[in-house]
Amino acid sequence: MKIKNKIVSGLVLASLLSGGLYAANGEMDKKENMRKNDSSCMMHKGKFENKNHRGEFHIFGIFKELNLTAEQDEKIKKIIEDSRKNEKSLNEAFTKDGFDKAKYIQIMSEKRDNMLKSKAEVIEKSYAVLTDKQKEQLKVLMDLRKEKMDKRL
Repeated sequence: MKIKNKIVSGLVLASLLSGGLYAANGEMDKKENMRKNDSSCMMHKGKFENKNHRGEFHIFGIFKELNLTAEQDEKIKKIIEDSRKNEKSLNEAFTKDGFDKAKYIQIMSEKRDNMLKSKAEVIEKSYAVLTDKQKEQLKVLMDLRKEKMDKRL
C-alpha cells in the first residue's frame, strides 16, 4: 500500500513539474516572439522600431542600420519628443466630476486628422539630419526591404 502511494505521488509530482516546465517554456517563447514582433510605433515609445502593425517595415527601423552618429541620434530623438509634446492628451476629457464626451471626440478626431501630418513631419525632419551618403543607403535599404516583402507575398 505504501509503495502504491509513493508511485502515485511520484507520478503526480512528475506531472506537475513537467507541466510547469512546459508552461514556463511557452511563456518564454511568447515573450521572445512579442519582443521580435513588437508593433508599437516608435513615436509613442521614443525608440526606433522595425515593423508597424501591418507587417510593413517602418523607416525608423532602417535608420538603425545607417550608423548614425551620437549627435544625429540625439537630434532624431529630440524631433520625436517635440512631436509628442504637441499631441493633446485624452486626460483633458476627464475631470474629477465626470467625462466630457464632446471633448473626447474632438481630441480623438484631431489626433486622427493630424497623425499622418505629424508622422510625415517627423520623417522629413529626421531625414534632413542624415548625410547624403546615409540618404543613399536609406534608399537602397528601403528598396531591398520592399523586394524582400514582395517575395513573401
